Amino acid sequence: MNFLENATFDWMDILNFDEKPFRAKLIPAKVWRDLDLYVNDKDGLSNYVKKWRTKIVWRKEKSKAKWTENYVAIGGEYDPDKRQCSLHIYTEKFNTFPFTQTSWASFKMRLMQTLMHELIHFMQFNRRGDEWSTYVVPYKKVGIAKKDAQREYLSEFDEIQAYAHCVYLDFKMRRPKVDISILLNRYKTKRDSSTLHYFLKTFNYDLRNNIATRKIIDQIGKWDRKYNRMT
Repeated sequence: MNFLENATFDWMDILNFDEKPFRAKLIPAKVWRDLDLYVNDKDGLSNYVKKWRTKIVWRKEKSKAKWTENYVAIGGEYDPDKRQCSLHIYTEKFNTFPFTQTSWASFKMRLMQTLMHELIHFMQFNRRGDEWSTYVVPYKKVGIAKKDAQREYLSEFDEIQAYAHCVYLDFKMRRPKVDISILLNRYKTKRDSSTLHYFLKTFNYDLRNNIATRKIIDQIGKWDRKYNRMT
C-alpha cells in the first residue's frame, strides 16, 4: 500500500481553518479507493469532488504535453470570491481514455495532490478573510519577463507553502522508505521530486539570492511534522 492508501485520518484536520468550510471529511485512504469507481466516468468524478467545494473544468489536451497518449495533465485554481476550488483536467476523452493500472494510479495521485494544493489556498484565504496575500519573498530578477514573472509567482509565500506540500507527497509516494531529512539533504544530486526540481530550477538552484528556495525546504519540513502528529 502507498502513503495515501495508508492515511486514514481526516486530512482537513491538518489545515488551520478557523472553521471548516464544508462538512465532508477528506480521508486520503478512502478517497484513493473511491476514485476507482470513477475511472472513465467523467460525470461521476465531477459529482464526487463537489463535496469539497470543488468543480472540475474539462479542457482540451495540452498540445505540447509530453505524454499525451498515456498521461492526463491536471491543473487547479482557487476562487476566493466563490470560495470554490477548480480542477482543470486536460482531456476531452476521459470516458474512453485507455488507462492502465499504472497510469490510473498516477492520475489519482495528481488529482489528489492538486486538490490538496487548492484546499491549502482555500485555507490561506479563509484565515485572511478571503484577501489576496501581498507577501512575496525577495528574489533575483534575470531580465527576462517570462522568467521573472515565474520567479515572482513562486516567491509568493502562499505558493511556497502549497508547493511544499506537493513536494512532500512526491517524496512520500515515490521514496516512502527514505527519511524526509535525507531527501532534503540530497536534492542537489537526486531528483526525488519532479515538483521540487521544477521549483528550484526556476531559480537556477540559487539559494543565496532567492529566498523562496530556502523557504520551500523549510515548509516541506513543517508539513512532515504536521503529518507525523496525525499518525
